[in-house]
Amino acid sequence: MKNVFEHHGVSHLSPSSINKFRSDPAKWLVNIAGYRDKAYSPAMTFGNIVELGITHACMKPESDIEEAILICMDRYEVVHKEITDAGHAKDYDFYMCAKKQAQIPETLRLAIPCYRSFGELEKPQHKVEYKFDDLPVPITGYIDMEYNDCVRDIKTTGTAVKERSDHLRQVSFYSLATGKIAMLDYIYVTQTKKEFITRHVHDVEKHIKDIHRIAKKMMQMLSFSSDIHEVARMSCLVPDTTNENFMKQWGPTEIKGANILFKE
Repeated sequence: MKNVFEHHGVSHLSPSSINKFRSDPAKWLVNIAGYRDKAYSPAMTFGNIVELGITHACMKPESDIEEAILICMDRYEVVHKEITDAGHAKDYDFYMCAKKQAQIPETLRLAIPCYRSFGELEKPQHKVEYKFDDLPVPITGYIDMEYNDCVRDIKTTGTAVKERSDHLRQVSFYSLATGKIAMLDYIYVTQTKKEFITRHVHDVEKHIKDIHRIAKKMMQMLSFSSDIHEVARMSCLVPDTTNENFMKQWGPTEIKGANILFKE
């Protein structure tokens, strides 16, 4: 099978790249061309650090929850240094980050007992892979929590919980790769409310079909040419880099790439 991905340096796909192509194929092409911005946001920092605390507590089930809280608080200092050293401090909302950090203790005191009640955690934060017969590259991803009978993906959110197709595709892929039940766990956190909401993902086969269909379209687009500039031109895409949509933000390097690929 001709590997059009290889021409563009793509050795594998992932649930995140598939979801990115689904929501904004122009940005995906820009990233393929090598224009990427390191994603930093208080919400992302909070989510990653909550996962760190939960994983630590589940791998050491006899440990005190306060130990996990302390580890998470220390991790914030490391992340802040990384952001500053990378030159992103001016674009990072440290005030909002501090507000999110203050929610860590209550969040972990809520979530950790839930995860410990699910039984022994077999594998945290580990890589899985699956390859469709008619795709030349595999799809790989990283599972948050794998138990004996299920895989669980952790989502922290400050807005009302609702099922999103990108989340469903992501955890359905983990189910495909492991053969286990797919679960989505939402840790709903605001200044006044903390709630743990878990959902069993149904229609996994439907979401897997979506993953396969989207991956084939990714391959089809890259097959236009071995030159990514030519692919961008032939795609007829018109990227919106205004950042007016706060859900689809473009970084400065990505905007530069979009101008080169699509406008020059």
